[in-house]
Amino acid sequence: MGPSPSSGRRQAVVFGFAALFGLYVALAAANPMESSVHGDGYYTYLWARSLVFDGDLDFHEDYRLCPDPWSMARQPVGEDINHWNMGPALFWVPILAFDRLTHPATASPDPHRANGCLPPISQRAVYGSLLAGWLTMLLGFLTARRHFGAGSAFVGAAGVGVLTSLTYYATMMLSYGHAGSSFGAGLAVYTWDRYRDRPSAKGWALQGLALGVAMLMRSQNAILVLLPLGSWLAQAWRSPRPGALARHVGAGVLFAALMLVIFSPQLWFAWHTLGDPFAMSQGENFMRWDRPRMLGALFSANGLVPWAPVHVLVFAGLAALALRRRTRALGVGLLVVTLANTYVVAAVYDWWGAVGFPGRRFDTLAVPFMVGLAGFAHEVWRFSVRRRAAASLALVTAGAVVVLGFLNVSTSVGVAGALRIHLPLASPTHWAGVLGRSFGPVWKTLGNPLTWPASIPFAIEHGVHPRRWDVLGGPELFFHEYQTLLRNAGPSRIDFRADDSIHYVDGPSAGEAIETHGGQRGVILRPGSSRVLLPLHYGHVGRLELTVASLAPDEGRSAVGLTVNGVGIA
Repeated sequence: MGPSPSSGRRQAVVFGFAALFGLYVALAAANPMESSVHGDGYYTYLWARSLVFDGDLDFHEDYRLCPDPWSMARQPVGEDINHWNMGPALFWVPILAFDRLTHPATASPDPHRANGCLPPISQRAVYGSLLAGWLTMLLGFLTARRHFGAGSAFVGAAGVGVLTSLTYYATMMLSYGHAGSSFGAGLAVYTWDRYRDRPSAKGWALQGLALGVAMLMRSQNAILVLLPLGSWLAQAWRSPRPGALARHVGAGVLFAALMLVIFSPQLWFAWHTLGDPFAMSQGENFMRWDRPRMLGALFSANGLVPWAPVHVLVFAGLAALALRRRTRALGVGLLVVTLANTYVVAAVYDWWGAVGFPGRRFDTLAVPFMVGLAGFAHEVWRFSVRRRAAASLALVTAGAVVVLGFLNVSTSVGVAGALRIHLPLASPTHWAGVLGRSFGPVWKTLGNPLTWPASIPFAIEHGVHPRRWDVLGGPELFFHEYQTLLRNAGPSRIDFRADDSIHYVDGPSAGEAIETHGGQRGVILRPGSSRVLLPLHYGHVGRLELTVASLAPDEGRSAVGLTVNGVGIA
């Protein structure tokens, strides 16, 4: 007898996950950064250093011995604080503990290197994020496989694992906690899905433990409580007898208690440094709950979808789950936490994620997104079964023709535009010339299709072209210091000498591009009316300053009238 089909599928899955881990290792080896321990990640890594070298969860010694580039030793809200969660460091502690005992750098005369503050020891430790990212894909696969076949589940796990920000934070920016957060959140989603239809004390205990782990990795993951809470309320509604309801309430208490036990180290640290276990170390101005930029977080030029277009398929898959009766509870639950997480991300003062891979704060949803992509793959498979292989092959062929045809048209446009084919140029130079001449006209005519859910309503409301959304819907113009509300001078100024600044200006008297006049670059405003569109979403803006210069200063004064939101100012 030959091997069973299930055995063959199992071997294929094992091979696939081995290949994914190999890909992660290869990407980490090719990382162009000299060190991935800096920025937010440096302070996240210090949790591991404090545990291994000091044996505590206090940063008083760390900030005196190690560099403290962002002055966390003394902040307006407290001393020796750390904005970032300790959970991701658990993936790094084993490597760091081993290196503390064996690595020759511990004998370095440089105290920063000997005590694990700086590479090589710190850099070696954060390679634990590779495992966190890979385990996240495994959790996504296991969750999706409960509802679809192994093939669709693998497509979902691998697709999100290699086509989103998870790839970057699991292989390159290893010291940031997003891979660990994705794992913790994925563990909570997997545990909820496994036990939501089989209520038991064991199930509620495991769900509480898993959610505690998720919150320890990233406090924002607390929004996942909506999943078990929804299940608990539904089961309570179906428990009319007093005895059954009492047991159900007890299970809920057990869930909450175990969740808080696991999360308690983070609560203790907040109490120790801020005096309040539930205080936010970034201060009260870090979140803008009343002004979330949800469309911006999803569909701006710095948002989730344009930087990882696979999310279009993810959202289609989640919608399909919610529409089908068999998977409706799963789909609705995942859509609810997707909406809740988007609201939280959009309410952060720098909702675009500052400097980093756009959409990185959606790490809570890595496994839900894997399930959504698996759902989309399953729908495609069902369609192919109904329409047989010929129709499926026709669709694949049509897609290939569209993609390759667009590439050929791009090449033709590039050659027609005097692309320098006759010169010995590197391939990336040729590719930039080809794609730039094709995508540029498409964008100029239609805007970015991946931003249409936000850019088209914006264009209709303000009477502008959708392409202006790229700038006007992007990072805030007034980018303040979140603890003091002091103006951050750089992001609070528009340099009208920069090419992209032309998108702030609209009207019949405004030019179509930045021009040079009399040796000065800028926006040329000819006689007539024009608008300067300023995306201001904060109530803390104190004043607006507009600097203009006359095109003909020798001919006398130029009259300039100014209105703000239709109100005459000058």
